[in-house]
Amino acid sequence: MKARRQVDTGDMLFGRRTRQNHALEHATVTLLSQALPELNASARSNARGFIIFANVPPGEVRRASDEALRRLQAGESELAIHPNCGTNLAVGLSVVMVGSLFALTALRPRTRVVTVAAGSVAGFAVARPVGTLMQRYVTTLPDVHDIRIRSVRRRRFFGRWVIEVQTETVSIAD
Repeated sequence: MKARRQVDTGDMLFGRRTRQNHALEHATVTLLSQALPELNASARSNARGFIIFANVPPGEVRRASDEALRRLQAGESELAIHPNCGTNLAVGLSVVMVGSLFALTALRPRTRVVTVAAGSVAGFAVARPVGTLMQRYVTTLPDVHDIRIRSVRRRRFFGRWVIEVQTETVSIAD
């Protein structure tokens, strides 16, 4: 009889593979940043893998992603959390937006200004801690035992170098 896998909120919102690839992306970028301190990169994950927007040799990315996968599989789940993740920005902007919407309900203009300012400060204050929680429980999944790196290739995209890391699901023996 096949065991049923429990579905969690993050899987429902983002999909298991996307969350796993997001964790692997963070771990890879962290290791690349340690090896190349001047690295200026951004990245995006999807169900097929992730893309790093930077001019980095594919061999460096392959080494970093292989090590990242190995370390995540060994239990170093903190590598899945990145301080500069877009999730942090999204959380902060969401709080600012909610504060601004509340400001629109105020009858006095002075109250509106104060509410917008308070919402902005709150958004800045909670972005990283709440964003980290969102990464940990919703947008990343460091359990990557059932994936492997299929390929790493570099190409130009609108005049900018990108590195595409493709992953695939592997069968885990019982």
